[in-house]
Order: sequence, then structure tokens, then C-alpha cells
Amino acid sequence: MEALLARLRVMLPDEAAGDPLLTELMHQAQALILGYTGRAAMPAALTEAWLRLAVMLYNRLGAEGESWRHEGGMTIRFSEFPPMLLHQLRAWRVGRTP
Repeated sequence: MEALLARLRVMLPDEAAGDPLLTELMHQAQALILGYTGRAAMPAALTEAWLRLAVMLYNRLGAEGESWRHEGGMTIRFSEFPPMLLHQLRAWRVGRTP
């Protein structure tokens, strides 16, 4: 996990983010990925998606629950998962039968 935190620090623009926040974001990103894929453990092949999702969660701090925002003539829209990330995660979903 320490190596992942080091990589996450490099990907973020703000050096003020402390390890407790980054660790929590990594845990939240992992929970989202495991919930979406239906797996109990994180496959090593999803490490890059895990980091990208943690960065996305960091960038959305303070905008929780918003689907869009209009500031100074600029409109920002949020999506749950970017299509590129969904494409990568879909291949790892566990199939289920009713």
C-alpha cells in the first residue's frame, strides 16, 4: 500500500494532502471497485484503475452529491465513473445468475 500511496502523491497537484486522507481515498476507491466488480479481493490488474479512481475522488472533495456545478460562466458536470474506467472494470465483473 505504501508504494501505491507514493504513486498517488505524484499524481495529485496538492502536496498538502496528508497520508490519512490519501489512505482513506484509496480505501474508498477500493470499496467502489470491489462493489462494482463483485469481487472480494482487488485483482493486481486493476491497480491503475484503483489509482485513477482515488485521484478522481480527491478531485471531487467538496463536491459530494453534486451532478453539476455552474461557476463564473463555466459549467462542470460530474459522472459516477468515467467511461474509460468503466470499460476497464467491466472485464473484471463477476458473472451472476438469478
